[in-house]
Amino acid sequence: MNENNFLDLISSRHSVRAFKETPISEDKINALIKASTKGPSSGNLQSYQIFIIKDTEKEKLVEAAHGQGYINEAPLVMVFCADPKKCSIDYGLRGEELFCIQDATISCAYTQIAAHSLGLSSVWIGSFDEDKVSQILQLRDNLKPIAILPIGISNETPEITSRRPIDEIVHEF
Repeated sequence: MNENNFLDLISSRHSVRAFKETPISEDKINALIKASTKGPSSGNLQSYQIFIIKDTEKEKLVEAAHGQGYINEAPLVMVFCADPKKCSIDYGLRGEELFCIQDATISCAYTQIAAHSLGLSSVWIGSFDEDKVSQILQLRDNLKPIAILPIGISNETPEITSRRPIDEIVHEF
């Protein structure tokens, strides 16, 4: 892959909060699912689960996500959940409290970048009532919702947000 193409891709991705009603093809959904499993994970355990949300449950997720209505607008909504129990088997408490969360977030990030590469838009949602989302998805006690990712075709021009200066983020020793 051309390095510049990838850097251009990640530089041009921006959060979108308005989606067209246009359905996403099964081929693109399958490509997103495949991409979601390609990221690195702790011990290759892939200690996460992904839930694809259909129409009736999206309205419940809007309520659980403090009224973020664009969840209901998106033709595809994926919820990424950490699986602490799976990761704790090999990594103990650190796997349970951290590694599984990293695994789920990496999976979500790969999906978000893949969506952008397919001409789709998305917005990462981390503000939600974890207990309500767990009830909606009927999660086992050990699964922990980490991110909600509405995906679709943009129906807005996304706001281009600024980034902090590199020297405020990167430190050399």
